[in-house]
Amino acid sequence: MGSDKQYGGSGMGFMDGTYMPVSQMCIPVTDMGFQLADMCYDAVHVWNGRFFRLDDHLDRWEHSVAERRYDTLGYDRDQVADVLHGCVARAGLEASMVTLAATRGSPDSAHKDLRSCRNRFMVWAMPYYAAIEPEEVERGCGIVVAETIRIPPDAVDPTIKNFGRLDFVRALFEAYDRNGRYAVLLDRDGHVTEGRGWNIFALKDGVLLSPESGVLQGITRQTVLELSEKLNIESRLARLPADDLRAADEVFLTSTAGGIMPVTRIDDTAIGDGTPGPATVRLKEMYWALHDDPAYTTPVRYELAEAS
Repeated sequence: MGSDKQYGGSGMGFMDGTYMPVSQMCIPVTDMGFQLADMCYDAVHVWNGRFFRLDDHLDRWEHSVAERRYDTLGYDRDQVADVLHGCVARAGLEASMVTLAATRGSPDSAHKDLRSCRNRFMVWAMPYYAAIEPEEVERGCGIVVAETIRIPPDAVDPTIKNFGRLDFVRALFEAYDRNGRYAVLLDRDGHVTEGRGWNIFALKDGVLLSPESGVLQGITRQTVLELSEKLNIESRLARLPADDLRAADEVFLTSTAGGIMPVTRIDDTAIGDGTPGPATVRLKEMYWALHDDPAYTTPVRYELAEAS
């Protein structure tokens, strides 16, 4: 049992049909989610007591569960949504990051026949956080272009959000060794893919580009593509060579954890004048304004806390 001072100590979770503090959640070492990284997950955020683009996250979740063939999960779409609401309500959070995950489960023998596993479903809600440090969300962050290549999509499908991330681990240690904290990975042909937990955009000569393949189809990324149309900024998904990223006028990251986050330095080179660019700032303002729009948001059912 963990302390409330540790990571996750202030959150509320759900697993094996029971609500519990996040610090008490655990899976057996025999679960193939632990042994094989045979799992998938999604993450949705709550802002001002409202889920953002909840239906889009549930669509992606259902796709991931189906592709991973988790046929014994035991929770349909409405039940999953109920648990998401229940965790946030019981945690009493107005701003939250909510993770839902499925694992293969434990097999019935040491032969580890995956068909014998009972799939496991879990959710946890924690106070809202960003993929980068809070002050960097405002003033911008630096990233490095790693030499480690992204696991190719013909080996592991990146559109299924998962924790099989040893390529990111290796890339992050590259960043640490270069006095950095965040790394973007290239594919085997030298094109930009993504970082751990975020997509990336580059604005060059008035055109906004984001990698078209080898990446998670981020919901925040999709929101930026929609908002760019309202700003009359040409945007598209395309191949993005590393040199084009370094030469961009503006660069930013997108993630459910943090929204639109400026990049002001890549490797040892400043992007633009080294401050968040005007298009980045405007898109960020428009993004957060959507959080008050009922067309994009779903109120948390806080009354579910009374069922505790």
